[in-house]
Amino acid sequence: MKPENTFIIEAGHVTEVYGPVQALKNYLIAEKAEFVYITHPFSYSKLEGTKAEFFQGGAVVSARAGHKRGNNQVLQWFGDMYFNIKFGLSLKKKAGLFIGIDNLNAMTGIFLKWMGKVEKTAYYIIDHTPRRFKNPVLNWFYESVDKFACEQSDYIWSLSERIADVKNKKYKIKPGRNIVVPVGVELDRVDKFTVAEKTAKKTMVLMSMLDETKGVQLLIDSMKDISARAPGAQLLIIGTGPYEQNLKDQAKSLGLGESVKFLGLMDHDALFKFIPHERVGLAPYMDDKNNYSYYADPTKPKEYLACGLPVVITGVPWIAAEVEKRPMGVVCRYEKESLVEACVRILNDDAFYGLCLKNAVEFAAGFDWNVIYTRAFEKMG
Repeated sequence: MKPENTFIIEAGHVTEVYGPVQALKNYLIAEKAEFVYITHPFSYSKLEGTKAEFFQGGAVVSARAGHKRGNNQVLQWFGDMYFNIKFGLSLKKKAGLFIGIDNLNAMTGIFLKWMGKVEKTAYYIIDHTPRRFKNPVLNWFYESVDKFACEQSDYIWSLSERIADVKNKKYKIKPGRNIVVPVGVELDRVDKFTVAEKTAKKTMVLMSMLDETKGVQLLIDSMKDISARAPGAQLLIIGTGPYEQNLKDQAKSLGLGESVKFLGLMDHDALFKFIPHERVGLAPYMDDKNNYSYYADPTKPKEYLACGLPVVITGVPWIAAEVEKRPMGVVCRYEKESLVEACVRILNDDAFYGLCLKNAVEFAAGFDWNVIYTRAFEKMG
C-alpha cells in the first residue's frame, strides 16, 4: 500500500508532547498523501478540543472543530467516538485506510468500515499495561474494546516486539496481521553539535509529560548529592503536566535554585535545536510491572540518542539493554544512590562520555521515521 495513492483517516488521542500520532501526520504530509487528521486531547492536557484537519499535497486545505476538552475523561471518550463516527459518515469519499491510534479510535474505524465508509482499518497500539485502570468496570471495558479492535482490524501496528508478543499470544493473531512499527526520530531536524561544546557542560536534560509516574521527583531529590560530586551539574526539565507544580515546590523546598530549571514546553523544532547542545539525557522510569514503558518503545531515549545525548536510564524499557551493551550511557536502578552514581559517572568521566556519544549517534542512525512508516505501509500490501 502506498500512502500517496490512498485516502487515509488518522485518529488519535494527544497531549502537548510529541509522539507517534504527530510523527505519522508529518510522514503523510511529506508523502503528499490525501488524509484527514483527527486529534482528541486527553483531559489532563491543556489542548482546547477535538479537531479534524484535511490535508492535500502536503498542506492543510480545511479544518473542522469538534467538542471542547472536558474534565471527565470517560465522558470525553464517548464524545470522541461519536465525533469520529459522525465525521466519517459525513465524508463524501470512502477512505482506503483508517488508522486508529488506541483501541477507542480503532473501534470507530471498524464501525465505519461496517457502514461502508472505510475500506481497511489498522489498530495502532502505542502503549500497553497488564492492568490499565484500577476501577474493575473501566478496566473490563478497556480490555473488551482492545480485544474487539485486535480481532476485527485488518492490521495491527504494535509499537514494540513486547506488545506484539502479548497481543499475538492473547488473541491468537495470524502471522502478517501484526506489524511492529517502532518509534523513530526525524533525524533531519537535529541541530549540528560538537563534542567539545558538550563535554564542557554538566547539563542533564529531562523531557517528559510531568506526572507522578515519570520519576522526576527522584531526580530532584538526588540533585544535591549529584552537585556535590559533579560541581556545576544542572537539571533542565522540559515539559508540562499535572505534577508540574508539585515538582517546582519540591525543588524550592530543597533550595536547589539554579541547579534545577523548568523550561516549560518546547515545540519539536525548538527541542531538536536545543537539546543537541546539552550533555546527558535522563529517563528514570519507575520499576513497576504496570509501567507502560516496559511494553512500549519510549520516544524519549531514542530522541536523546539521536540528538547526541548519552543517557542515564533505568532498566525498564527494552532499549536499556542496548544502552548497557554498546554502551550509550549508564543503566541504573530506580533508587537515589544508584541514580546519583550513574549521573556522576557520565558527568565526570569525559573519556567514557565520548565513547557513549559516538555509539549513540551510530545507533540512532537507524531511527528514521520515514523508513519505519514506509516499511509499515509496504507490509500492508
